[in-house]
Amino acid sequence: MRIALSILLVFFMAMPSFTHYAASDDGVRDAVTDMISQVNETLVFNYHDALMSFGSRYTGSENCSNAADYIYNEFKKMGLWVQFDEWNYGGFHSRNVVAALNGTSDGNGIVIMSAHYDCTSGSLGADDDGSGVAAVLASAEIMSHYTFNHTVRFIAFSGEEVGTYGSFTYAKEAYERGDNIIAVINADMVGYADTAKGGRTMRVFETERTKWISSFSVNVSEKYMPLIDLSIQPVPNYRGADHQAFLDYGYDAVFYAHYDGYPWANSPEDTPDHINHTYQVKATKLLLAIVAEMANRHFDIEVMIKNPLEGEVYLFGYPLFPISGGKLWYSGLRGATIIIGDATASVDVISDKDIDYVIFCIDDEFVSWDRSPPYEWKIQGKYVPPMGRHRLVVYAYDSDGHIAKDEMDIIIFTLAYQYAPWH
Repeated sequence: MRIALSILLVFFMAMPSFTHYAASDDGVRDAVTDMISQVNETLVFNYHDALMSFGSRYTGSENCSNAADYIYNEFKKMGLWVQFDEWNYGGFHSRNVVAALNGTSDGNGIVIMSAHYDCTSGSLGADDDGSGVAAVLASAEIMSHYTFNHTVRFIAFSGEEVGTYGSFTYAKEAYERGDNIIAVINADMVGYADTAKGGRTMRVFETERTKWISSFSVNVSEKYMPLIDLSIQPVPNYRGADHQAFLDYGYDAVFYAHYDGYPWANSPEDTPDHINHTYQVKATKLLLAIVAEMANRHFDIEVMIKNPLEGEVYLFGYPLFPISGGKLWYSGLRGATIIIGDATASVDVISDKDIDYVIFCIDDEFVSWDRSPPYEWKIQGKYVPPMGRHRLVVYAYDSDGHIAKDEMDIIIFTLAYQYAPWH
């Protein structure tokens, strides 16, 4: 019996420890405060220095592959579920590295924290984006000892500098799997400051639909300002980063970068001696706090467009074939849906409350609503046919007044409109 008890004692002592905390505001604040206190220069720059040791990590190169192995092994040491996500696109073959910390709720919500580990040929990518990868790895190490309501995925993408191909293939496949990605927090160039204002400011690049993430980030920065001394400045979106692929496939995503300009990006001069260590640590603290708070946020209502599918061509309601547009990231056409003739939109709504109604819009104009499931609508204009490029937008309202929104880009050719003279 004593031997058995000793074995059990050794077993439990060897198990990884996890900090559980209440979902109350005070419980979350205490836990996040504890996490922030663990971010330090040694932790962050051990990861950064290790990544720099592989040299220039151009996508498809041996150095890039070796860096991927290193990141995979670090995630594995943390006890996280981890895998390589191989991709082939645009003449490149490489691997994303994906680690997951499973959530505790019955839902399937996912929060992604990401950065890219590749860089341009001949560059060390110290800031672009070794700084982001170091922030992700340091955050993952600390957060791996805690539990969260939603699943957190830590992803190191390759292929960013050659066309954001790694994030594009991942976002496309995530959409095809039906992953419920709540928010994507992408860190790209978060290690530099050379002015007083820059040392206290981090930018977040937002779209209209992701202003809620920016506002959430501002609130988190204000909440932990005494501990971090870093504020958030929302600015208009920039397409050329890894968050954009998720936007193209209907997910809410933003990317964060330092405030001050960085003249050495994508050049051999992007070296570790240009990194501001104090700022890098502060940025890591704030990004960790945003991800941790987001992973415990309660979402009262969610709405998702289920039909038509992103990136498909439809003829009179029937899907013909998918179009990726992966090489057209700069045009805003990646993930766009083409509709010829009549088609029906349908949505799913997730809420603990009764649903009052779902509103269907073309661009920002109310066209119709549905008060009972299944929530469906014939896609059409209000007063004129919606010919050309538009946004299909849906809003869901529950009985407590909570609102959720989803949207998708469509290129539509139909004569249908609500107040047609022949109706």
